[in-house]
Order: sequence, then C-alpha cells, then structure tokens
Amino acid sequence: MISPLPVPRTLIFLTGASVPGASILLVISLLDLGYLSMRLNPCVSVCTLLYHLGFVLVGLRRRTPDGPSYFSTAVFSAYLLTVVWLVAFILTIAVLVLHGHSPYYRVAWLRQQGLHVNVHTQRVQVFLTLYETIMMGALGLKGHAIVHHEGPDPHDWRYAEQVKVDVESVRGMT
Repeated sequence: MISPLPVPRTLIFLTGASVPGASILLVISLLDLGYLSMRLNPCVSVCTLLYHLGFVLVGLRRRTPDGPSYFSTAVFSAYLLTVVWLVAFILTIAVLVLHGHSPYYRVAWLRQQGLHVNVHTQRVQVFLTLYETIMMGALGLKGHAIVHHEGPDPHDWRYAEQVKVDVESVRGMT
C-alpha cells in the first residue's frame, strides 16, 4: 500500500528531530562565531538544514515512474553529513579538553572579546553536535535499510498515483 506521505514516516520523524537541533546549534555556535568548534558547527548546521530542506522538497516533487528518485543520493548525503558531524563533535571535544593550550579557544578570552559565550554554551554545543551526529547517522542507516529492503525507489518516496474513478461504470452497477 502506498502511503499518502511523500517521504517514509521514520525519515520524516528523524528529519523533524534533526531540524530543531541543527537550528539551535547554529544560533548557539554563532554566539562565539564558531571559535569553540573551530568554525565547523555553524557550517555543518547550515549544510544540514539545507539537506533537510532539499530532502523534503525532492520528496514532494511530482515524479514519473521512469524518472530518477534521488533516494539513494539522499541516503549517501546523510552518511556524508554524519561523518562531518562526527568530525565536528571530535573538534568540539578537543577544544573543550585542550582549552588551556591556546588562548583563542578559552571561554574567558572570548568573553573579553565581547562575545556572548560561557561554559554552558560550550557544553550545549558538545551535546547538540553529538545529537546531530546520532540523528544524521540514524537517518542514513534507516534510509539504507529502506533501500536494502525495498530497492532504490521505495514506495513511500513517490506520490500515490491519481486514480480516476469511472463514474459511469459505478452508476451502471446500481
């Protein structure tokens, strides 16, 4: 049976869970201009938001059965973003742990420069970076499982065919 949603439900759930995390992380990481993540968190947040926007727009786009679905490309892109989020998480942890070795990555120095940052925003960045790594990884894994189970063009990824009811044949039955 074809779902009325253009994108599989679990992927919609994971997208809906990832968008707020990436949005909040973008705002919080811009408070310190990306210093506490070596400027990677704002960039990856924007890329993730663009990915989700593109994912939903491509899912909503009307397609013909013989046209490309781009579902496998979306799954590959989710895996790629997962790796980049993992690198961002490692860099954010490295800045948190090694903050004493470089004055540029100290919260106190950033506050002296007039940036609205504190230890809590740094910890929230660490948590949200891990959260986005998990969300994008789950999206990639679930999409890969759908491709493995249903093939590169799952049923939920296409609109339901418009069925025209033959009114004359229905009237003739009564």
